[in-house]
Amino acid sequence: HVLATLDEREQQVIRLRFGLDDGQPRTLDQIGKLFGLSRERVRQIEREVMSKLRNGERADRLRSYAS
Repeated sequence: HVLATLDEREQQVIRLRFGLDDGQPRTLDQIGKLFGLSRERVRQIEREVMSKLRNGERADRLRSYAS
C-alpha cells in the first residue's frame, strides 16, 4: 500500500484531504483544526507528500498500483 510508506500524520492528512476513508474530502482549514495546525502548514504537508509520492521508490509503487 502506497500510503504505508508515509508517516502517520502524512497518511492522516492525505486520507482526510482526499476523502479516502469516507468519500468526504476535507478543506485545509478543517484538517488544520483537527491537528492544531495552520492551513498553510497542512498545505505544506500535502505538497511534501505529493512530492514524495512522485519521486523514488514510492513513485514506482504508485505507478504499479495505478496500472
